[in-house]
Amino acid sequence: MSAFDFSSALVPVTGGASGIGFAICKHLRAAGATPLLLDYNAPQLEAALAELYPAESAAKYGYLLDVSSAETVSGIFDAIRDTHGPVTHAVANAGIVWRGNVMDMTDEEWRRVIDVNVNGAFYTCRAAARHMKENGGGSILTMASIGGLQTKAERAAYTSSKAALVQMTRAFAVDLAEDNIRVNCIAPGLINTPIQEAQAAKMGPEFIAKLTQRVAMKRYGSTDEIANVALFLLSDLASYMTGETVVVDGGMSIHYG
Repeated sequence: MSAFDFSSALVPVTGGASGIGFAICKHLRAAGATPLLLDYNAPQLEAALAELYPAESAAKYGYLLDVSSAETVSGIFDAIRDTHGPVTHAVANAGIVWRGNVMDMTDEEWRRVIDVNVNGAFYTCRAAARHMKENGGGSILTMASIGGLQTKAERAAYTSSKAALVQMTRAFAVDLAEDNIRVNCIAPGLINTPIQEAQAAKMGPEFIAKLTQRVAMKRYGSTDEIANVALFLLSDLASYMTGETVVVDGGMSIHYG
């Protein structure tokens, strides 16, 4: 059996209706898995489900979810088990971005970023791990950012949240190893997601050209390129990897100057 055979895998993916999350779902589906799309945006979720499961009753593979609610996350994972069976893998991908000077940030804005990016990932990983422990193990993936390893102006909440996620991945990996559950993380760089496309349209081509000059490979990465690494980390090919944060940024974070 190929290590990339996900034919018996049931994989909830938060933020699964767009961007990196949806790319991961598409790659999982192509590898034989049953990805479940958990997302906050109802129209995007409906459209993504229709594309991913066009010949089936797609609605049963999607769940509206605000990851910042621990009770809701736990309840949806229980509903998944009742409907589909035991969770074998999980991807904590949901996240939001806030930009602005730290002096201008309100308490509410700070809490929202932390609630989604940190607490939401914690609730998702914990719920998945509880189910996996009952079934003898599994593999969990979190989604940080090179912003979790570095910082820049006007990113206080975002980079703080992603740094916390890197360390949370390590802590989960240590606690769950004895239960045969691996936990790894991806730290993407400049990826061509809908959020980045919107920023590019707003800032213009000169800004984008300057931005990509900071990347050793001189281009944006694609969501498919992140999904490829995600499948590797979720698969048995990475069976001796846990607690790791894999940077996928085209050399952006190593480029001097």
